[in-house]
Amino acid sequence: MATLIFYLEDGTTLNHTLDEGTTTIGRHPDSVVVLEFSSVSGHHAVIELSDNGCFISDLKSSNGTRVNGVEIEEAQLQDGDRIGFGDVQAVFAAGEAPAIAYVPQPEVKAAEPPPPVMKANYRPAPPKRNPQVKRSGYPQSEGGGCGTAIVVIGLFIAALLAGLYMRHHKETEGGNFFEDVAGKLGTKIPKIKIEKKIEE
Repeated sequence: MATLIFYLEDGTTLNHTLDEGTTTIGRHPDSVVVLEFSSVSGHHAVIELSDNGCFISDLKSSNGTRVNGVEIEEAQLQDGDRIGFGDVQAVFAAGEAPAIAYVPQPEVKAAEPPPPVMKANYRPAPPKRNPQVKRSGYPQSEGGGCGTAIVVIGLFIAALLAGLYMRHHKETEGGNFFEDVAGKLGTKIPKIKIEKKIEE
């Protein structure tokens, strides 16, 4: 029988007896050992206990799994090994948890190059604007909508008259549309008188 002793941030400890087989550790509720800490991934690591020994494997966690301060992908655990699941520390005991509480020492991590500065989320502060200055890209004017409608209607009428003029000019072989229209409007329409005969 083997035991994991977790040392939590509030000073309390959590003992978990490892059964033969697989024990999953992570923040997700479906883990055998649930560690609800932000530095622990949903599925952080797995421990396999068998007759051949006890092995721990990291499940590509965000903050890594360390044994005695060394980040590992897989390692065999020995009695007294210190394990780091993100910021959560634990001690592996090959048997039952010791009667005297073990106080874990701060992990000494190997020197790593500083991470590159990520600027993907960098956004400069927006420039300060004078509240009296309007931000619209179009000039503001009262009645602008009516003026635009009048211009559009005028252009439409001009295009219509130009089309009629060209068609009339072509069909009459040189006739002037406006003169012909004016001439027809000037012609007097003959009056028609309707009388009703009354039979006697």
